[in-house]
Amino acid sequence: MSNHVQTQGRTGPVGVGLIGAGMISDTYLTNLTRFPDVRVLIVGDINPVRAEAQAKAHHVERWGTPEDVLAHPDVELIVNLTIPAAHIEVATAAIDAGKHVWTEKPLASIARAPGPSSTRLHARVCSWASPLTPRTVRDSRPLGASSSAATSARRCRPRR
Repeated sequence: MSNHVQTQGRTGPVGVGLIGAGMISDTYLTNLTRFPDVRVLIVGDINPVRAEAQAKAHHVERWGTPEDVLAHPDVELIVNLTIPAAHIEVATAAIDAGKHVWTEKPLASIARAPGPSSTRLHARVCSWASPLTPRTVRDSRPLGASSSAATSARRCRPRR
């Protein structure tokens, strides 16, 4: 029996698990908990006390470690808000657990990661800078399909 989440054919709100309860998680949780097609099920962090504080502040019923988020059977999509140095590890673990991954960090470091995980990640991580929604992830792309969007910025002032 597989421990992978079966996302095709599901209806209703997308089950979201958030990993990384730092400063930016306030913005994400404020917005994600407002969408009718999203249900934030659990917040995880390497510091479970911080995860608990964020979960309670945003009326999320469960909290714990990143491993707790990955093990939650109803989480379909992991929102990876960890520090860049942890992105590869968290994204790989999420994919290995059969979850979709949402990340807004550059994928270049993931693509350059050594070993078989980089191939798996390169093929399966979804990276968007919006306007796509978690429901779009689940409903239009089978687990394993990758999508990406590029953004660019230009320097407003010349270098000195």
